[in-house]
Amino acid sequence: MELEIPMGAQVTARCADERDLVERAKSDRRAFAELYHSHQSAIGGYIYRRIGDAHATEDLVADVFTIALQALPRYRQRGLPVRAWLYRIATNRVNRWVRRERYRRFKRLEMDCEDVGGAPVDAGLTREHTRAALLDLAPKFQTVLALHYLEGLPIREVATAIGCRVGTVKSRLARGRDALRQRLQSRRSSR
Repeated sequence: MELEIPMGAQVTARCADERDLVERAKSDRRAFAELYHSHQSAIGGYIYRRIGDAHATEDLVADVFTIALQALPRYRQRGLPVRAWLYRIATNRVNRWVRRERYRRFKRLEMDCEDVGGAPVDAGLTREHTRAALLDLAPKFQTVLALHYLEGLPIREVATAIGCRVGTVKSRLARGRDALRQRLQSRRSSR
C-alpha cells in the first residue's frame, strides 16, 4: 500500500529542505552550487525578459549570484522563499543596468540622430517594439510589470521581491500598463 503525502506537507518539506540548503550554503560551496542550479534558470529568464539581451543576461545572472554569495552570511530566514530574495537582487541589478543602458542609448541617439529619423517600422518587429517600449518605462514600472506578467508572480510576491506594499504594487501595475499602452499606441500611429 502506497502512502499518500498531503500537498501542504510536500510544500512544507520543500521549504524546510530549502532552508537547510541555504544554511549549508553559507559555509559549503557545493550547497551554494545547488542553490544556483535550482534558481539560475528562473532568474535568467526574468532578466532576459526584462532586457532582451542574451549576453547581458549572462553577465547579470553571474552578478546576481555573486552578490547572493557575498550576502549569504547575512541572509536571515524569514519564512519567504529564497527565490524572492534572488528576484530582489536581480531587480536591483537590472534596474541599474537599464539606467546605464538608457544613458548609452541617449548618447548614441545624439551621435546618430540622422540615421534614426524616418526608418519605417517592420510589422515583424512587434515583440522588439514592445520590449523597447517596456525599457522606456521607469524602472519601478518595468519591475512590477515584468515580475507580475512575465514571471507570473502574484501581487503579494511582487511586493515581497521589491520591498513595497501590495497597494504600491497595484498602483504601479495600473500606471505602468497605462504608460506602456500609450507608448505602444504612439509607435503604431507613427508607422
